[in-house]
Amino acid sequence: MSHSTDFPGFPLFDTAELIHDQATLDRYPGLSSGLSALPLELESVRKDFDICRSFLVKYSDVSGTYGRFRSEVQRFLNYTWVIARRHLHQADSDLVTSYFTFLKNPPNHWISRGIYPAFLDQNDLRISNPDWRPLALRSRNDDGPYSVSQASLNASRTALQTFFKHLMIRGYLDRNPLLDVRRRDRSAKPRLEGNESTDVRRLTDWQWSFLLETLTDLADRDERYERHLFVIVTMKSLFLRVSELAPRQADQGQWRTPTFGDFRRTIVDGEPYWVYTVFGKGDKARQVTLPDAYLPYLKRWRNVLDLPSPLPVPGDSMPILPSRKGDAIGKRQVQRLYEQAMVRTADRMEAEGFFDEARQLLAIKSETHYLRHTGASQAIEAGGDIRHISEELGHANATFTESVYVNAEQSRRRNAGRKRRV
Repeated sequence: MSHSTDFPGFPLFDTAELIHDQATLDRYPGLSSGLSALPLELESVRKDFDICRSFLVKYSDVSGTYGRFRSEVQRFLNYTWVIARRHLHQADSDLVTSYFTFLKNPPNHWISRGIYPAFLDQNDLRISNPDWRPLALRSRNDDGPYSVSQASLNASRTALQTFFKHLMIRGYLDRNPLLDVRRRDRSAKPRLEGNESTDVRRLTDWQWSFLLETLTDLADRDERYERHLFVIVTMKSLFLRVSELAPRQADQGQWRTPTFGDFRRTIVDGEPYWVYTVFGKGDKARQVTLPDAYLPYLKRWRNVLDLPSPLPVPGDSMPILPSRKGDAIGKRQVQRLYEQAMVRTADRMEAEGFFDEARQLLAIKSETHYLRHTGASQAIEAGGDIRHISEELGHANATFTESVYVNAEQSRRRNAGRKRRV
């Protein structure tokens, strides 16, 4: 299917393997000509292109995230240049609102039936594919009309949120234009029932502070609770699952036990920092950076175990959570420590008159993933790089991480709603 005489735009960014080659456009004659032909000031067009390319390069080693972000950025940039006839640094809420309206009912010549590559090889050059379009029907034989789903619009918002954050960090935008775009302008169609918001299964900041304070106080008065304190802080701070703190069967029937040797001190650019190597699902290893605020808890636990050094040393084979017999406690015992910590915290809440809050905590006393979600959500809300946190969580791509753990707009809406007067 070809629309070369209809579609006024053109593909902009190549595959993750070739995005670095686009620092210059020597191999991209069609792209270079297309940029020059736009009815806009060429120097600003090139600046728009370059900063978008720098954003995509950040994600070029994470294929799923790169593909999602590339599709959204070049679609938005084509709309900004070709339809709105504006430069990227002029992006505001009006532009983004009109873009979402456009996505709901795009002209046919912006849509392909089937997926086409953006560029084709020709005599060592990369030629713009005339069949490529910013939007696509997945089946070439599908004669039905194009329609956008709410999930697709949500994915666009998620990608643009990360993209605009990059532009602000680089000083290209003063404000995130998505902040003032109304929810209904990003809705595929009106919804009369159901809940369109996605709840992140996490503790509130108050609940986490209360839990940490309770366990610290218990451990100060009774050493039996030192293990509870260490488990809870470690799972939350390092984004761990229960199974990642207990022995588990690995390849070829071997059992792998988390040990203090999995903590490692390293130096980058002259600065020391600590990492913890996690062996998670599918025997995949990942590294999690230890927050500085976590180190006192690690020292405290090692002191309880009467270990010779405050922090781990290379080759330390002692289990992180040793049992009375000298081996390591299992997954069920780690789960039980979490449950006991939640129950004791709920008891304290009730004693201090927080009855509703205590019931809420008891309702999730078996759901250990709340700690992992709380740690990741707080890290993102504090300004952490979504890509880095995604890698430390062990997710395949940052788009998934953001869709699960980030809901800043809902937070703003709920806070505003709570302040309404009766």
